[in-house]
Amino acid sequence: MRTNVSSALRGVSRRAWLRAAGILGMSGWTGPSGRGLAAGVRTIDDLDTPSMIIDLDLLEKNLREMQEVCRKEGIPLQVHTKTHKIPEFAHMQLRQGAVGICCQKLGEAEAMAAGGIRANILVPYNIVGEQKLVRLARLAKRVPMTVAVDSETTAAGISEQLQKDGGRVRVLVELDTGGKRTGVQSPKDALELARKVSKMPHLELRGVMTYPSRLEAKPFLEETADLFRKSGLPLDEISGGGTGAEAVSKQIGCNVTRSGSYAYEGLKRINTTTNPPNPVTCATRMIVTVVSTPTADRIIIDGGQKTFERNPPNPYGYIVDYPEAKIYGMSVEHGHVDVSACSHKFRVGERLAVVPQHQGVTTNNHDEVYAVRKGLIEAVLPVAGRGKVR
Repeated sequence: MRTNVSSALRGVSRRAWLRAAGILGMSGWTGPSGRGLAAGVRTIDDLDTPSMIIDLDLLEKNLREMQEVCRKEGIPLQVHTKTHKIPEFAHMQLRQGAVGICCQKLGEAEAMAAGGIRANILVPYNIVGEQKLVRLARLAKRVPMTVAVDSETTAAGISEQLQKDGGRVRVLVELDTGGKRTGVQSPKDALELARKVSKMPHLELRGVMTYPSRLEAKPFLEETADLFRKSGLPLDEISGGGTGAEAVSKQIGCNVTRSGSYAYEGLKRINTTTNPPNPVTCATRMIVTVVSTPTADRIIIDGGQKTFERNPPNPYGYIVDYPEAKIYGMSVEHGHVDVSACSHKFRVGERLAVVPQHQGVTTNNHDEVYAVRKGLIEAVLPVAGRGKVR
């Protein structure tokens, strides 16, 4: 059965399909080779459901536009991979001009290194415990590594492990400038910790970082920078972050900004009110099947909490072809859709495309994604960073 999901295929020539656009030359992927596809699977209509697809035209547009934003602002971009978790996409971001990548957990950094990333990898997370420290030391011998710390204990643990195993790691002191998560609580605390880090073997103090970038953080950052400079401490890097906060990072004195969700969501974070899921800016689609039409005003799709996310806010996603249809609830394997406002009569077996509300969490539920251009599948890409919570 042909569906609205692949309506864009009509009139697409094979020559157009074979255009590799910005994908040619990417490490591990040379274009629309059909890598990893099962026999007979070539278009999104051939996919079993639920399946997560990435619209390459939108992805590439998002990557280009964010790099251009940072170029105009005059601030280098370090890309966060926790949204897509896919080394091939990180390679694309680096080729666009990113100065490095950022991984929230060590396991994700290992996945990126295994996928051929050799640019600087920042783990802006306190790495604690012998098992993680051993892994960090091993990784630091393969790729340039930077970590964030907010305590002497964390920094000392890293230094001691590197003394045993060799290698060197760059360090940023994390500042809590209002995010109320991790980070030292004052510029004086930052100075005290930085002095200690600068004396620890195998650690290279690089500067400071904060998240998110907020205008209110400027006094904290300025005082910290002043203290560092007066004390002769290195301040090569002042790192801010947050998709949509690139200009703010520049305004508050940062010389690098970290953004990640833009790859799938566009130049600003999607939310439930001012910027809900939008098929014009969001690169992800979940292809699902209508498995039941129990009443005239309700249908059930084969994507539930395990397909999307456990406790997403309402709306749960945007149904591309029928935006008046609302996913109002989810059980573990069922999506509950209110179609009372739709003139269309839904049928069992019909396929729908849904833009997920939280694209990073949704991605983490899937082993692979399908890279798609105009409905044709160019590659199956493993989500290498999936489940890397350690």
